[in-house]
Amino acid sequence: MVTRDILNFVFGCVEFTAENGFSERFINSCTVNNIPLWDVAKKDGLISAKTTAKGYRRIRSPARKSSMKVRIKHKYGLPFFINRYSRRTALISGFVVAFLILVLLTGHVWIIEVSGNEHLTDSEVLEAFEESGLKIGKRINNLKFAQIESSAMQKLGNASWAAISIHGCTAEIKIRELKKTPEIETHHGTSNIVASKDGQVEILEVYRGSAAVGIGQPVLEGDLLISGITESRLQTNLFTDADGYAVAKTNIKVKSETDKKITVCTPEEKKVWSIFFLGVEIFPPKDDGDCYIHRSRLKINGKELPFGINYRIYTTYEDEKEITMSKAQAELMAMTEYALKSHSETQHTQIINQEVSMTEKDDFIEINGNYFCYENIGKSVPFDIEEAEIEETN
Repeated sequence: MVTRDILNFVFGCVEFTAENGFSERFINSCTVNNIPLWDVAKKDGLISAKTTAKGYRRIRSPARKSSMKVRIKHKYGLPFFINRYSRRTALISGFVVAFLILVLLTGHVWIIEVSGNEHLTDSEVLEAFEESGLKIGKRINNLKFAQIESSAMQKLGNASWAAISIHGCTAEIKIRELKKTPEIETHHGTSNIVASKDGQVEILEVYRGSAAVGIGQPVLEGDLLISGITESRLQTNLFTDADGYAVAKTNIKVKSETDKKITVCTPEEKKVWSIFFLGVEIFPPKDDGDCYIHRSRLKINGKELPFGINYRIYTTYEDEKEITMSKAQAELMAMTEYALKSHSETQHTQIINQEVSMTEKDDFIEINGNYFCYENIGKSVPFDIEEAEIEETN
């Protein structure tokens, strides 16, 4: 019985009724045409029986010859199930494939998160651990956590402790950084503060040592401002590190020249696409070269998944040619270059007054600036005690 039930399910089984005709002729005709019948029962001229799915498709001819009206009472089995969902085969196949992919990929790293870092950036930590073996797409069972953690800590240098914890398909990197020790002020032992450029002293603050110039006194580059030699009450010399600052009125001259002729190129861009799947780039370009790379990733609830697309933009420059700028263009270019240069040379000063002039030449534009500023001109210069004693003797 069990074997028959299995065969009925595999090949399909139809339970039917037949009436209003010659029942004996119907049964004999089915037998002659090799149509299998079983569980045949007759009551009040109504025949009920079972046959295979293939047999039921051939039963119309015996029913017509015996004037029997056949009706399906129940049908079951694999052929009817497949026929019922034949239009949804693609959908079912897609679900099956997606399920198999998910089962296959659950043992891999999908997401890597970083926590505990303060001074180290996430990208620095991720780069160190990626070089040590922790990458998106790696199989979790193949990861050697102790070896990866030790190697990554050596690459980071500023980490005192690191650990990897796995939560499903997410790898969390926990970092503890070394505490920075406060910087200790160091001294040469003996030093003077001298002028770094020419100027007129306006403010002189002495914290350690003795003043060598007065307010309003002009000084040249290298002149002594604050001496590291002081005299004690016993009229003996004390040698120390001079400390303080000297603000002087200085003059800064800035000159900028900009050519009217420039070389221009015609840029040509080429965009190359690739697919990113679980840490692996599919269809990557053969030669990266210099290019802009854009990475787009699928996100769920703010979490970036290891699936997406990349595209690279390669820019090449061809057809170089020299052109002469118009007067407005040349002046704008000259003013831009001059602004950058003057800012670099005066950014640590307080400007009192300035004079700027622009002159147009045949092939270039010249801009001259004259700045009167306040700035700290003191710089520390160490000296030997023996040299200082010889200078005082002289």
